[in-house]
Amino acid sequence: MESEDEFLHIYFTHVSQLCYEKAKEHIEKEKEPKGCTTPWGAFLNYLQQLTLTEKSYMEIGFLQNKHKSFLRKDNSLRSVYETMKNDLKKLEDNTRQSAGDIRVQKGSKNIVQFLKARINLIDLYEKIYNMGLNKQIRYNEILTHIETVIEKNSEGFTDIGLTPVKAVFSLECEILEQLFKALTQLQTLEFLPPLALIHGAHTRLAAWESKMQSREIWKLGIFKNSPLPALFQWLQKLKGAVLSKFSLYFHDILAQQTTPHDMRQLCSKLYNDHYQKIVSFQRKYDATYVILLSEKLIALNSGHDGIIVSHPHRVSPQTDLILKMIMETANDLQIIDKIIYKFITQEQNTYILTIVEPTIYLIILFESKKSEKDTFISNFVLDLCQNLRCTKLFTCLKNTNK
Repeated sequence: MESEDEFLHIYFTHVSQLCYEKAKEHIEKEKEPKGCTTPWGAFLNYLQQLTLTEKSYMEIGFLQNKHKSFLRKDNSLRSVYETMKNDLKKLEDNTRQSAGDIRVQKGSKNIVQFLKARINLIDLYEKIYNMGLNKQIRYNEILTHIETVIEKNSEGFTDIGLTPVKAVFSLECEILEQLFKALTQLQTLEFLPPLALIHGAHTRLAAWESKMQSREIWKLGIFKNSPLPALFQWLQKLKGAVLSKFSLYFHDILAQQTTPHDMRQLCSKLYNDHYQKIVSFQRKYDATYVILLSEKLIALNSGHDGIIVSHPHRVSPQTDLILKMIMETANDLQIIDKIIYKFITQEQNTYILTIVEPTIYLIILFESKKSEKDTFISNFVLDLCQNLRCTKLFTCLKNTNK
């Protein structure tokens, strides 16, 4: 490895391990005497700036403090990356034209490619956030966007000096790809493919975390692990949310593999124990049943009752009546978070319906009249559905308090 490659490799190793102070110290050692302005000196200054920018990126700074107006400069992290990318491109071009420092040309070119990749990911996270904000569940659109980012940057910043950040960038993209692919496949109630994808995301998260083992701070004479960065924690939560959703959709299949006690114990460790929340709601509010129903299961198998999961277990709902209600309220049900109350006077029953995602509905039956003003019911329904869609987690990407 040539000296300039080694210099960049060490720098980007520190950055990828979240050792930002070490990265800055590494650059300081290389800096030229004051008053000496060379392309290499300018290049090092950009690396110093990149250190701070990367730290902010890992703390999800790219969705914070976005102030842009006619009289106000855009101070978003995306804008910082854009400016740095343009400045480094100019530095690369100027150095090439003057047949100057090859190190600067080569380093600038590769870092520009890396900055483009970062901007691509910032745009992706912005799209994920907006999907949550707009209560949309178009996982396939996000998946396509992720695949485009991966393909677009597959041959970028492959220089040996940038291999540490290339590895981390690839892990980040693959984690997102696996989880959104799993969400897409869960919409069609596939079992094994999403399970494998969730495991793949878990493996990659573990691999990424292992690269952060140096993130130690000295405090009061004791080494303590600093918290994992906000972006990594968010990805962990996303994996947890997808696994929780999988565990609810296939609760009955999974329950057959173990004892009821062990199943409860395993579910209690999930990011969201959806099934236990359903059980608690049904018991506390004396609902006849709570079910998730799939129109697709019924369409594919005329003998199937369409139940994905239910509590109490093995209930026998009036599927024909429920499907009729779904057809009658189809337009309203397409409105995300719209809760439909249907009171059957003859039976004195109240059916509560809402859409979780395309062709999958949450149905609650009460053997009494229930009011739409009952916030306990509406809060339960909204909380369950938003967590299953992961939209609540998507909007958590942006901390509006900052």
